[in-house]
Amino acid sequence: MQNRYDERVRETVFPVRIVKLFGRVSNAEALLKEQPLQVNLNEPDCAVFENYGDGEEAGVLLDFGKEINGAARILTFSSHSQMPASVHITYGESVSEALSEIGYKNATNDHSIRDTELLLPSYSDMTFNETGFRFLLISLSGKNVKLSLKAVTAVSVYRDIPALGSFCCDNEAINKIYDTAAYTCKLCLQNYIWDGIKRDRLVWVGDMHPEMLTVRTVFGNIPLMAQTLEFIKNATPLPDWMNNMPTYSMWWMIIVRDWYFYTGDKEFLENNREYIISLSNRICSLVSEDGSDGIGYYFLDWPTNGTKAGEYGSRALLVLALNAAAELTGYCGDNDTAALCDKKAEILKNCEWSSCRAKQTAAMLSLAGCYDEDKAASEILEGSAEGFSTFMSYYLLKTAAKKNMTETLSVLEEYYGAMLKLGATSFWEDFNIDWAKNASPIDEIPEDGKSDVHGDNGAFCYKGFRHSLCHGWASAPTAFLAEEVLGIHILSSGCKKVEIKPNLGNLSWAKGTYPTPYGIISVDCKRLENGKIHTKWTAPEEIEVISEK
Repeated sequence: MQNRYDERVRETVFPVRIVKLFGRVSNAEALLKEQPLQVNLNEPDCAVFENYGDGEEAGVLLDFGKEINGAARILTFSSHSQMPASVHITYGESVSEALSEIGYKNATNDHSIRDTELLLPSYSDMTFNETGFRFLLISLSGKNVKLSLKAVTAVSVYRDIPALGSFCCDNEAINKIYDTAAYTCKLCLQNYIWDGIKRDRLVWVGDMHPEMLTVRTVFGNIPLMAQTLEFIKNATPLPDWMNNMPTYSMWWMIIVRDWYFYTGDKEFLENNREYIISLSNRICSLVSEDGSDGIGYYFLDWPTNGTKAGEYGSRALLVLALNAAAELTGYCGDNDTAALCDKKAEILKNCEWSSCRAKQTAAMLSLAGCYDEDKAASEILEGSAEGFSTFMSYYLLKTAAKKNMTETLSVLEEYYGAMLKLGATSFWEDFNIDWAKNASPIDEIPEDGKSDVHGDNGAFCYKGFRHSLCHGWASAPTAFLAEEVLGIHILSSGCKKVEIKPNLGNLSWAKGTYPTPYGIISVDCKRLENGKIHTKWTAPEEIEVISEK
Protein backbone atom coordinates (compact mmCIF):
# COMPACT_ATOMS: atom_id res chain seq x y z
CA MET A 1 0.00 0.00 0.00
CA GLN A 2 1.20 3.47 -0.82
CA ASN A 3 1.98 5.99 1.89
CA ARG A 4 -1.19 7.94 2.74
CA TYR A 5 0.90 11.12 2.72
CA ASP A 6 1.92 12.72 -0.55
CA GLU A 7 5.61 11.96 -1.02
CA ARG A 8 6.04 14.62 -3.67
CA VAL A 9 7.55 18.05 -3.04
CA ARG A 10 6.19 21.43 -4.06
CA GLU A 11 8.63 24.02 -5.35
CA THR A 12 7.86 27.64 -6.18
CA VAL A 13 8.86 28.67 -9.69
CA PHE A 14 8.73 32.35 -10.60
CA PRO A 15 8.09 33.40 -14.21
CA VAL A 16 11.21 34.32 -16.14
CA ARG A 17 9.69 36.23 -19.06
CA ILE A 18 6.65 38.15 -20.15
CA VAL A 19 5.85 36.81 -23.60
CA LYS A 20 3.09 39.33 -24.37
CA LEU A 21 0.80 41.89 -22.75
CA PHE A 22 -2.80 42.45 -23.77
CA GLY A 23 -4.98 45.48 -23.15
CA ARG A 24 -4.17 47.79 -20.26
CA VAL A 25 -1.62 46.27 -17.89
CA SER A 26 0.79 48.40 -15.87
CA ASN A 27 3.88 47.34 -13.92
CA ALA A 28 3.70 43.79 -15.28
CA GLU A 29 7.42 43.41 -14.57
CA ALA A 30 6.57 43.12 -10.88
CA LEU A 31 5.46 39.56 -11.60
CA LEU A 32 9.05 38.61 -12.53
CA LYS A 33 10.46 39.66 -9.16
CA GLU A 34 11.17 36.99 -6.57
CA GLN A 35 9.65 38.23 -3.34
CA PRO A 36 8.04 36.92 -0.14
CA LEU A 37 4.83 35.15 -1.06
CA GLN A 38 2.58 36.76 1.52
CA VAL A 39 -0.06 39.38 0.80
CA ASN A 40 0.04 42.48 3.05
CA LEU A 41 -2.44 45.31 3.62
CA ASN A 42 -0.09 47.59 1.73
CA GLU A 43 1.38 46.33 -1.55
CA PRO A 44 2.94 49.17 -3.56
CA ASP A 45 4.53 46.96 -6.25
CA CYS A 46 1.70 45.13 -8.00
CA ALA A 47 0.85 44.34 -11.61
CA VAL A 48 -2.38 46.19 -12.33
CA PHE A 49 -4.98 45.02 -14.87
CA GLU A 50 -7.73 47.43 -15.98
CA ASN A 51 -10.70 46.96 -18.29
CA TYR A 52 -12.13 50.44 -18.88
CA GLY A 53 -13.62 51.60 -22.13
CA ASP A 54 -13.33 49.66 -25.36
CA GLY A 55 -10.46 47.46 -26.42
CA GLU A 56 -9.17 44.01 -25.57
CA GLU A 57 -9.21 42.63 -22.06
CA ALA A 58 -6.12 43.16 -19.93
CA GLY A 59 -3.92 40.12 -19.77
CA VAL A 60 -0.39 38.78 -19.48
CA LEU A 61 1.23 35.69 -20.98
CA LEU A 62 3.98 34.37 -18.69
CA ASP A 63 6.84 31.97 -19.40
CA PHE A 64 8.14 29.87 -16.48
CA GLY A 65 11.19 28.80 -18.43
CA LYS A 66 10.66 25.04 -18.37
CA GLU A 67 8.01 22.36 -18.54
CA ILE A 68 6.35 21.87 -15.14
CA ASN A 69 3.90 19.45 -13.60
CA GLY A 70 1.95 21.62 -11.22
CA ALA A 71 -0.42 24.50 -10.78
CA ALA A 72 -0.70 28.28 -10.84
CA ARG A 73 -0.52 30.13 -7.53
CA ILE A 74 -2.01 33.64 -7.64
CA LEU A 75 -1.58 36.21 -4.86
CA THR A 76 -4.24 38.90 -5.24
CA PHE A 77 -3.81 42.22 -3.47
CA SER A 78 -7.10 43.78 -4.53
CA SER A 79 -10.09 43.23 -6.80
CA HIS A 80 -10.95 46.92 -6.22
CA SER A 81 -14.50 45.86 -5.50
CA GLN A 82 -16.61 44.10 -2.91
CA MET A 83 -16.84 41.23 -5.37
CA PRO A 84 -14.00 38.93 -6.45
CA ALA A 85 -12.45 39.68 -9.82
CA SER A 86 -13.18 37.22 -12.61
CA VAL A 87 -10.22 36.03 -14.63
CA HIS A 88 -9.69 33.57 -17.47
CA ILE A 89 -6.55 31.44 -17.18
CA THR A 90 -5.10 29.17 -19.84
CA TYR A 91 -2.13 26.86 -19.34
CA GLY A 92 0.02 25.86 -22.30
CA GLU A 93 2.93 23.57 -23.02
CA SER A 94 3.58 25.97 -25.89
CA VAL A 95 2.90 29.67 -26.36
CA SER A 96 0.34 28.88 -29.02
CA GLU A 97 -1.50 26.43 -26.76
CA ALA A 98 -1.70 29.05 -23.99
CA LEU A 99 -3.30 31.40 -26.53
CA SER A 100 -5.86 28.81 -27.67
CA GLU A 101 -9.48 28.34 -26.69
CA ILE A 102 -11.07 24.94 -26.15
CA GLY A 103 -11.76 23.38 -29.54
CA TYR A 104 -9.27 25.47 -31.48
CA LYS A 105 -6.77 23.12 -33.13
CA ASN A 106 -8.09 20.36 -30.87
CA ALA A 107 -7.32 22.21 -27.62
CA THR A 108 -8.95 20.30 -24.76
CA ASN A 109 -9.36 20.03 -21.02
CA ASP A 110 -8.85 16.25 -21.21
CA HIS A 111 -7.33 14.66 -18.08
CA SER A 112 -6.56 18.07 -16.53
CA ILE A 113 -8.14 21.51 -16.67
CA ARG A 114 -5.95 23.90 -18.63
CA ASP A 115 -8.58 26.50 -19.62
CA THR A 116 -11.02 27.89 -17.04
CA GLU A 117 -12.63 30.92 -15.36
CA LEU A 118 -11.61 31.76 -11.78
CA LEU A 119 -12.64 34.20 -9.07
CA LEU A 120 -9.92 36.17 -7.26
CA PRO A 121 -10.97 37.93 -4.04
CA SER A 122 -8.86 40.63 -2.43
CA TYR A 123 -6.05 39.56 -0.06
CA SER A 124 -6.13 36.01 -1.37
CA ASP A 125 -3.47 33.40 -1.97
CA MET A 126 -4.87 30.51 -4.00
CA THR A 127 -3.55 27.64 -6.07
CA PHE A 128 -5.53 26.38 -9.07
CA ASN A 129 -5.64 23.15 -11.05
CA GLU A 130 -2.73 20.84 -11.80
CA THR A 131 -1.48 20.03 -15.26
CA GLY A 132 1.59 20.03 -17.46
CA PHE A 133 2.60 23.49 -18.64
CA ARG A 134 5.30 26.08 -19.20
CA PHE A 135 3.20 29.09 -20.19
CA LEU A 136 0.25 30.76 -18.44
CA LEU A 137 -2.17 33.36 -19.77
CA ILE A 138 -4.17 35.40 -17.25
CA SER A 139 -6.88 37.72 -18.60
CA LEU A 140 -9.18 39.97 -16.58
CA SER A 141 -12.82 39.40 -17.55
CA GLY A 142 -15.63 41.95 -17.63
CA LYS A 143 -16.13 45.68 -18.14
CA ASN A 144 -15.13 48.53 -15.83
CA VAL A 145 -13.08 46.28 -13.55
CA LYS A 146 -9.61 46.42 -12.07
CA LEU A 147 -7.28 43.87 -10.50
CA SER A 148 -3.96 44.18 -8.66
CA LEU A 149 -1.79 41.06 -8.44
CA LYS A 150 1.23 40.78 -6.15
CA ALA A 151 2.55 37.54 -7.63
CA VAL A 152 1.82 34.74 -10.05
CA THR A 153 4.01 31.67 -9.59
CA ALA A 154 3.96 28.05 -10.58
CA VAL A 155 3.85 25.33 -7.94
CA SER A 156 6.03 22.59 -9.41
CA VAL A 157 5.03 19.17 -8.06
CA TYR A 158 7.54 16.34 -8.39
CA ARG A 159 9.35 13.57 -6.56
CA ASP A 160 12.66 14.77 -5.18
CA ILE A 161 14.59 11.73 -6.41
CA PRO A 162 18.31 12.27 -6.98
CA ALA A 163 19.77 11.54 -10.40
CA LEU A 164 22.39 8.87 -9.74
CA GLY A 165 23.06 8.17 -13.40
CA SER A 166 24.83 10.66 -15.64
CA PHE A 167 26.32 11.02 -19.10
CA CYS A 168 28.74 13.52 -20.61
CA CYS A 169 30.72 13.55 -23.85
CA ASP A 170 32.43 15.99 -26.24
CA ASN A 171 29.11 16.61 -28.07
CA GLU A 172 27.11 19.20 -26.10
CA ALA A 173 23.94 18.54 -28.07
CA ILE A 174 23.96 14.89 -26.99
CA ASN A 175 24.65 15.92 -23.38
CA LYS A 176 21.57 18.16 -23.46
CA ILE A 177 19.51 15.34 -24.97
CA TYR A 178 20.48 13.04 -22.08
CA ASP A 179 19.66 15.67 -19.43
CA THR A 180 16.35 16.64 -21.05
CA ALA A 181 15.32 13.00 -21.40
CA ALA A 182 16.06 12.39 -17.72
CA TYR A 183 14.01 15.47 -16.77
CA THR A 184 11.13 14.29 -18.97
CA CYS A 185 10.97 10.99 -17.11
CA LYS A 186 11.28 12.65 -13.70
CA LEU A 187 8.25 14.84 -14.38
CA CYS A 188 6.20 11.69 -15.03
CA LEU A 189 7.13 10.06 -11.69
CA GLN A 190 4.03 11.27 -9.87
CA ASN A 191 1.36 9.34 -7.87
CA TYR A 192 2.47 6.39 -9.96
CA ILE A 193 4.49 6.40 -13.16
CA TRP A 194 2.41 8.38 -15.62
CA ASP A 195 2.45 8.46 -19.38
CA GLY A 196 2.32 12.26 -19.54
CA ILE A 197 1.70 15.21 -17.23
CA LYS A 198 -0.87 17.16 -19.26
CA ARG A 199 -2.78 14.37 -20.96
CA ASP A 200 -2.53 10.65 -20.15
CA ARG A 201 -1.93 11.14 -16.44
CA LEU A 202 -2.52 7.39 -16.28
CA VAL A 203 -0.63 4.12 -15.94
CA TRP A 204 -0.37 3.02 -19.56
CA VAL A 205 1.81 -0.01 -18.98
CA GLY A 206 2.26 -0.66 -22.70
CA ASP A 207 4.07 2.67 -22.96
CA MET A 208 6.20 2.24 -19.85
CA HIS A 209 9.14 0.14 -21.00
CA PRO A 210 11.25 3.14 -22.11
CA GLU A 211 10.40 4.89 -18.82
CA MET A 212 11.50 1.84 -16.85
CA LEU A 213 14.80 1.87 -18.72
CA THR A 214 15.31 5.54 -17.84
CA VAL A 215 14.35 4.94 -14.20
CA ARG A 216 16.99 2.25 -13.72
CA THR A 217 19.56 4.20 -15.76
CA VAL A 218 19.12 7.54 -13.98
CA PHE A 219 17.30 7.02 -10.67
CA GLY A 220 18.07 3.42 -9.78
CA ASN A 221 15.89 1.03 -7.79
CA ILE A 222 13.05 3.32 -6.72
CA PRO A 223 9.98 1.75 -5.01
CA LEU A 224 7.60 3.58 -7.36
CA MET A 225 8.39 1.21 -10.22
CA ALA A 226 7.30 -1.90 -8.35
CA GLN A 227 4.28 -0.03 -6.95
CA THR A 228 3.19 0.96 -10.45
CA LEU A 229 3.63 -2.52 -11.92
CA GLU A 230 1.64 -4.04 -9.06
CA PHE A 231 -1.05 -1.35 -9.36
CA ILE A 232 -1.81 -2.22 -12.96
CA LYS A 233 -1.59 -5.95 -12.15
CA ASN A 234 -4.17 -5.59 -9.38
CA ALA A 235 -6.37 -3.53 -11.68
CA THR A 236 -6.28 -6.27 -14.36
CA PRO A 237 -7.61 -9.63 -13.16
CA LEU A 238 -6.91 -12.38 -15.64
CA PRO A 239 -7.97 -13.22 -18.31
CA ASP A 240 -8.32 -9.46 -18.98
CA TRP A 241 -5.62 -7.62 -20.87
CA MET A 242 -3.93 -4.59 -19.30
CA ASN A 243 -5.38 -1.30 -20.57
CA ASN A 244 -7.68 -3.58 -22.64
CA MET A 245 -4.93 -4.43 -25.14
CA PRO A 246 -3.11 -7.78 -25.50
CA THR A 247 0.18 -6.12 -26.44
CA TYR A 248 0.12 -4.10 -23.22
CA SER A 249 0.11 -7.24 -21.09
CA MET A 250 3.02 -8.43 -23.23
CA TRP A 251 4.88 -5.24 -22.37
CA TRP A 252 4.15 -5.78 -18.67
CA MET A 253 5.88 -9.15 -18.89
CA ILE A 254 8.93 -7.59 -20.59
CA ILE A 255 9.08 -4.72 -18.08
CA VAL A 256 8.84 -7.08 -15.10
CA ARG A 257 11.61 -9.27 -16.54
CA ASP A 258 13.90 -6.30 -17.18
CA TRP A 259 13.17 -4.73 -13.78
CA TYR A 260 13.81 -7.97 -11.92
CA PHE A 261 16.96 -8.61 -13.97
CA TYR A 262 18.18 -5.18 -12.87
CA THR A 263 17.18 -5.31 -9.19
CA GLY A 264 17.42 -9.02 -8.41
CA ASP A 265 14.58 -8.34 -5.94
CA LYS A 266 13.32 -11.78 -4.83
CA GLU A 267 10.43 -10.27 -2.86
CA PHE A 268 9.23 -8.41 -5.97
CA LEU A 269 9.40 -11.64 -7.96
CA GLU A 270 7.51 -13.61 -5.29
CA ASN A 271 4.82 -10.93 -4.99
CA ASN A 272 4.10 -11.30 -8.70
CA ARG A 273 4.83 -15.03 -9.08
CA GLU A 274 1.26 -16.28 -9.43
CA TYR A 275 0.30 -13.58 -11.90
CA ILE A 276 3.49 -14.07 -13.93
CA ILE A 277 2.80 -17.79 -14.36
CA SER A 278 -0.89 -17.31 -15.17
CA LEU A 279 -0.22 -14.50 -17.63
CA SER A 280 2.55 -16.54 -19.26
CA ASN A 281 0.10 -19.32 -19.97
CA ARG A 282 -2.46 -16.77 -21.19
CA ILE A 283 0.08 -15.35 -23.65
CA CYS A 284 1.10 -18.86 -24.76
CA SER A 285 -2.54 -19.57 -25.61
CA LEU A 286 -2.35 -16.90 -28.32
CA VAL A 287 0.03 -19.01 -30.44
CA SER A 288 -1.24 -21.95 -32.48
CA GLU A 289 0.90 -24.85 -33.66
CA ASP A 290 0.80 -23.53 -37.24
CA GLY A 291 2.19 -20.15 -36.17
CA SER A 292 -1.08 -18.25 -36.41
CA ASP A 293 -2.04 -16.11 -33.45
CA GLY A 294 -5.06 -14.90 -31.52
CA ILE A 295 -3.81 -11.41 -30.68
CA GLY A 296 -6.81 -9.82 -32.34
CA TYR A 297 -5.84 -6.19 -31.89
CA TYR A 298 -2.35 -5.68 -33.29
CA PHE A 299 -1.12 -2.52 -31.59
CA LEU A 300 2.59 -1.74 -31.70
CA ASP A 301 2.36 2.04 -31.92
CA TRP A 302 0.09 4.68 -33.45
CA PRO A 303 1.95 5.23 -36.75
CA THR A 304 1.63 1.52 -37.66
CA ASN A 305 -1.85 1.07 -36.19
CA GLY A 306 -4.11 -0.82 -38.57
CA THR A 307 -1.31 -1.70 -40.98
CA LYS A 308 0.50 -4.90 -41.87
CA ALA A 309 3.63 -3.39 -40.32
CA GLY A 310 1.72 -3.10 -37.05
CA GLU A 311 0.71 -6.75 -37.28
CA TYR A 312 4.28 -7.96 -37.85
CA GLY A 313 5.55 -5.64 -35.11
CA SER A 314 2.97 -6.95 -32.65
CA ARG A 315 3.92 -10.54 -33.46
CA ALA A 316 7.57 -9.66 -32.84
CA LEU A 317 6.51 -8.16 -29.52
CA LEU A 318 4.77 -11.47 -28.78
CA VAL A 319 8.07 -13.29 -29.34
CA LEU A 320 9.86 -10.90 -26.97
CA ALA A 321 7.12 -11.34 -24.37
CA LEU A 322 7.37 -15.14 -24.62
CA ASN A 323 11.15 -14.90 -24.17
CA ALA A 324 10.62 -12.75 -21.08
CA ALA A 325 7.95 -15.11 -19.77
CA ALA A 326 10.27 -18.09 -20.21
CA GLU A 327 12.96 -16.36 -18.16
CA LEU A 328 10.59 -15.22 -15.43
CA THR A 329 8.79 -18.53 -15.01
CA GLY A 330 12.22 -20.18 -14.90
CA TYR A 331 13.21 -17.82 -12.07
CA CYS A 332 9.91 -18.76 -10.40
CA GLY A 333 10.77 -22.47 -10.62
CA ASP A 334 8.00 -23.35 -13.10
CA ASN A 335 10.07 -25.16 -15.70
CA ASP A 336 7.04 -26.59 -17.53
CA THR A 337 5.63 -23.14 -18.28
CA ALA A 338 9.10 -21.88 -19.19
CA ALA A 339 9.47 -24.72 -21.71
CA LEU A 340 6.03 -23.97 -23.17
CA CYS A 341 6.98 -20.31 -23.63
CA ASP A 342 10.19 -21.31 -25.41
CA LYS A 343 8.26 -23.69 -27.68
CA LYS A 344 5.67 -21.05 -28.64
CA ALA A 345 8.38 -18.46 -29.33
CA GLU A 346 10.21 -20.91 -31.60
CA ILE A 347 7.02 -21.61 -33.56
CA LEU A 348 6.63 -17.90 -34.23
CA LYS A 349 10.28 -17.37 -35.16
CA ASN A 350 9.97 -19.97 -37.92
CA CYS A 351 7.19 -18.02 -39.63
CA GLU A 352 7.69 -15.58 -42.50
CA TRP A 353 8.46 -12.01 -41.49
CA SER A 354 8.53 -8.60 -43.12
CA SER A 355 9.23 -5.11 -41.84
CA CYS A 356 6.98 -3.60 -44.50
CA ARG A 357 9.66 -0.89 -44.62
CA ALA A 358 8.48 0.47 -41.25
CA LYS A 359 11.53 1.33 -39.16
CA GLN A 360 9.95 0.49 -35.81
CA THR A 361 8.83 -2.90 -37.12
CA ALA A 362 12.31 -3.64 -38.44
CA ALA A 363 13.74 -2.84 -35.01
CA MET A 364 11.30 -5.06 -33.14
CA LEU A 365 11.79 -7.95 -35.58
CA SER A 366 15.56 -7.69 -35.21
CA LEU A 367 15.45 -7.56 -31.40
CA ALA A 368 13.14 -10.59 -31.41
CA GLY A 369 15.60 -12.58 -33.54
CA CYS A 370 13.19 -12.77 -36.47
CA TYR A 371 15.03 -10.51 -38.92
CA ASP A 372 18.57 -9.96 -40.10
CA GLU A 373 20.26 -7.41 -37.80
CA ASP A 374 22.28 -5.76 -40.55
CA LYS A 375 19.26 -5.45 -42.84
CA ALA A 376 17.16 -3.95 -40.03
CA ALA A 377 19.89 -1.44 -39.18
CA SER A 378 20.22 -0.41 -42.82
CA GLU A 379 16.48 0.19 -43.09
CA ILE A 380 16.50 2.27 -39.90
CA LEU A 381 19.45 4.45 -40.94
CA GLU A 382 18.10 5.02 -44.44
CA GLY A 383 16.75 8.56 -44.67
CA SER A 384 18.34 9.47 -41.33
CA ALA A 385 15.66 10.57 -38.81
CA GLU A 386 12.74 10.10 -41.19
CA GLY A 387 10.26 7.61 -39.76
CA PHE A 388 11.54 7.90 -36.19
CA SER A 389 9.18 8.18 -33.23
CA THR A 390 9.81 9.11 -29.62
CA PHE A 391 8.14 5.98 -28.24
CA MET A 392 10.17 3.58 -30.39
CA SER A 393 13.45 5.52 -30.30
CA TYR A 394 15.25 3.14 -27.91
CA TYR A 395 14.62 0.12 -30.12
CA LEU A 396 15.48 2.04 -33.29
CA LEU A 397 18.73 3.44 -31.89
CA LYS A 398 19.78 0.16 -30.27
CA THR A 399 19.27 -1.76 -33.50
CA ALA A 400 20.94 0.86 -35.70
CA ALA A 401 24.00 1.10 -33.44
CA LYS A 402 24.87 -2.53 -34.14
CA LYS A 403 25.75 -1.48 -37.69
CA ASN A 404 27.08 2.07 -37.37
CA MET A 405 27.33 4.01 -34.10
CA THR A 406 28.53 7.20 -35.80
CA GLU A 407 25.45 7.38 -38.04
CA THR A 408 23.20 6.41 -35.13
CA LEU A 409 24.49 9.24 -32.95
CA SER A 410 23.97 11.61 -35.87
CA VAL A 411 20.34 10.50 -36.14
CA LEU A 412 19.89 10.86 -32.38
CA GLU A 413 21.23 14.42 -32.53
CA GLU A 414 19.16 15.30 -35.58
CA TYR A 415 15.90 13.91 -34.20
CA TYR A 416 15.96 14.89 -30.52
CA GLY A 417 18.07 17.98 -31.22
CA ALA A 418 15.34 19.29 -33.51
CA MET A 419 12.90 19.35 -30.58
CA LEU A 420 15.45 21.24 -28.47
CA LYS A 421 15.95 23.78 -31.26
CA LEU A 422 12.18 24.27 -31.30
CA GLY A 423 12.29 25.28 -27.63
CA ALA A 424 11.57 21.93 -25.95
CA THR A 425 12.55 21.52 -22.30
CA SER A 426 11.01 18.04 -22.20
CA PHE A 427 10.49 15.50 -24.98
CA TRP A 428 7.22 14.98 -26.78
CA GLU A 429 4.59 12.29 -27.23
CA ASP A 430 5.57 12.10 -30.87
CA PHE A 431 7.68 14.06 -33.30
CA ASN A 432 8.06 13.77 -37.05
CA ILE A 433 11.29 15.36 -38.28
CA ASP A 434 9.33 17.01 -41.11
CA TRP A 435 7.44 19.10 -38.53
CA ALA A 436 10.60 21.14 -37.96
CA LYS A 437 10.57 22.53 -41.50
CA ASN A 438 9.61 26.22 -41.47
CA ALA A 439 8.17 25.92 -37.96
CA SER A 440 7.96 28.51 -35.20
CA PRO A 441 9.48 27.42 -31.85
CA ILE A 442 7.07 26.52 -29.07
CA ASP A 443 8.29 29.46 -26.94
CA GLU A 444 7.29 32.07 -29.52
CA ILE A 445 4.05 33.30 -31.04
CA PRO A 446 3.91 31.59 -34.46
CA GLU A 447 5.00 33.92 -37.23
CA ASP A 448 3.00 34.46 -40.39
CA GLY A 449 4.19 32.08 -43.06
CA LYS A 450 5.49 29.54 -40.54
CA SER A 451 3.75 26.51 -39.12
CA ASP A 452 2.69 26.14 -35.51
CA VAL A 453 4.72 23.05 -34.63
CA HIS A 454 2.35 22.21 -31.74
CA GLY A 455 -1.09 23.11 -33.06
CA ASP A 456 -0.65 22.17 -36.72
CA ASN A 457 0.72 18.64 -36.27
CA GLY A 458 -0.05 15.32 -34.62
CA ALA A 459 -2.34 12.45 -35.55
CA PHE A 460 -4.60 9.77 -34.10
CA CYS A 461 -5.32 10.61 -30.43
CA TYR A 462 -2.73 13.40 -30.28
CA LYS A 463 -3.88 15.87 -32.91
CA GLY A 464 -3.06 19.54 -32.43
CA PHE A 465 -2.92 20.90 -28.90
CA ARG A 466 -4.08 17.59 -27.43
CA HIS A 467 -0.56 16.46 -28.24
CA SER A 468 1.51 16.10 -25.07
CA LEU A 469 4.89 17.83 -25.01
CA CYS A 470 6.08 15.82 -22.00
CA HIS A 471 5.73 12.06 -22.39
CA GLY A 472 7.82 9.65 -20.34
CA TRP A 473 8.24 7.20 -23.19
CA ALA A 474 10.34 9.81 -25.01
CA SER A 475 13.10 9.57 -22.39
CA ALA A 476 14.85 6.47 -23.75
CA PRO A 477 18.06 8.18 -25.05
CA THR A 478 19.34 7.94 -21.46
CA ALA A 479 19.32 4.15 -21.54
CA PHE A 480 20.69 4.00 -25.08
CA LEU A 481 23.65 6.25 -24.26
CA ALA A 482 24.46 4.35 -21.07
CA GLU A 483 24.12 0.90 -22.61
CA GLU A 484 25.53 1.39 -26.08
CA VAL A 485 27.96 4.34 -25.85
CA LEU A 486 29.31 3.75 -22.34
CA GLY A 487 28.72 0.06 -23.04
CA ILE A 488 27.22 -0.92 -19.67
CA HIS A 489 25.46 -4.27 -20.14
CA ILE A 490 23.86 -6.24 -17.30
CA LEU A 491 24.77 -9.93 -17.65
CA SER A 492 23.11 -11.47 -14.57
CA SER A 493 20.16 -10.68 -12.34
CA GLY A 494 20.73 -8.02 -9.73
CA CYS A 495 23.63 -6.53 -11.74
CA LYS A 496 25.95 -9.09 -10.12
CA LYS A 497 27.79 -9.41 -13.42
CA VAL A 498 28.23 -6.50 -15.83
CA GLU A 499 30.09 -6.02 -19.10
CA ILE A 500 31.62 -2.63 -19.91
CA LYS A 501 32.33 -2.30 -23.63
CA PRO A 502 32.13 1.31 -24.89
CA ASN A 503 31.35 2.26 -28.47
CA LEU A 504 32.13 5.92 -29.04
CA GLY A 505 31.25 6.15 -32.72
CA ASN A 506 32.77 9.49 -33.74
CA LEU A 507 32.95 10.84 -30.18
CA SER A 508 36.39 11.62 -28.73
CA TRP A 509 35.40 10.76 -25.17
CA ALA A 510 32.45 9.92 -22.96
CA LYS A 511 31.98 9.37 -19.27
CA GLY A 512 29.12 8.70 -16.92
CA THR A 513 27.66 6.86 -13.99
CA TYR A 514 25.12 4.07 -13.70
CA PRO A 515 23.30 3.11 -10.49
CA THR A 516 23.06 -0.53 -9.41
CA PRO A 517 21.58 -2.21 -6.32
CA TYR A 518 25.13 -2.30 -4.88
CA GLY A 519 26.16 1.26 -5.74
CA ILE A 520 27.42 3.32 -8.63
CA ILE A 521 29.34 2.12 -11.67
CA SER A 522 31.53 4.86 -13.13
CA VAL A 523 32.90 4.72 -16.68
CA ASP A 524 35.39 7.07 -18.36
CA CYS A 525 36.52 6.28 -21.90
CA LYS A 526 38.46 8.20 -24.53
CA ARG A 527 39.84 7.63 -27.99
CA LEU A 528 43.64 7.37 -28.21
CA GLU A 529 45.74 8.63 -31.10
CA ASN A 530 45.93 5.10 -32.51
CA GLY A 531 42.13 4.94 -32.62
CA LYS A 532 41.76 2.50 -29.76
CA ILE A 533 39.45 3.22 -26.82
CA HIS A 534 41.01 3.50 -23.37
CA THR A 535 38.47 2.80 -20.63
CA LYS A 536 38.65 3.42 -16.90
CA TRP A 537 35.90 2.18 -14.63
CA THR A 538 35.03 1.69 -11.00
CA ALA A 539 32.33 -0.57 -9.63
CA PRO A 540 31.13 -1.87 -6.26
CA GLU A 541 33.10 -4.92 -5.11
CA GLU A 542 29.96 -7.09 -5.22
CA ILE A 543 29.81 -6.70 -9.02
CA GLU A 544 31.93 -8.80 -11.37
CA VAL A 545 32.96 -6.59 -14.30
CA ILE A 546 34.06 -7.90 -17.69
CA SER A 547 35.95 -5.25 -19.60
CA GLU A 548 39.03 -4.53 -21.66
CA LYS A 549 40.72 -1.52 -20.04
